[in-house]
Amino acid sequence: MRDPAHPLAAAAVDTFEHEHAAFASPLHGLPNALLTPHIAGMTRGAMEAAALRCADHMAALLAGRPDGIPVATA
Repeated sequence: MRDPAHPLAAAAVDTFEHEHAAFASPLHGLPNALLTPHIAGMTRGAMEAAALRCADHMAALLAGRPDGIPVATA
């Protein structure tokens, strides 16, 4: 990763096939790389916003207003 011909400005990765693979990554230990478990985006605020969006979508569907709400039909 420290190839002078292809310098890495920065990296942020929060998904690995196996969570412990982050420690085997060539990015591990670089000062310009942020490696986190997949749950990193699940802050209290993010969880609250997702719950409210879900409730709004359910209310709209129950009221017969499905416009703009992704619905699986198959």
